[in-house]
Amino acid sequence: MLAYLAALALGLMAVYALRSGLLILQNRRDERERRARLKAAARASGYIIPKNSEQCKRFEQAS
Repeated sequence: MLAYLAALALGLMAVYALRSGLLILQNRRDERERRARLKAAARASGYIIPKNSEQCKRFEQAS
């Protein structure tokens, strides 16, 4: 009986350790994506109409 409880406790610890690790990875990926979006917004802020705008495909960029 004690062995089953120990196995259960170790299993729960492993699940929570795995969950914690996955959350850390998710937060890192989210932070990387957020930084990439901020960089893209900073680059595109100089244009009145962004180059890759889906809503303005009928316009061509002036040379």
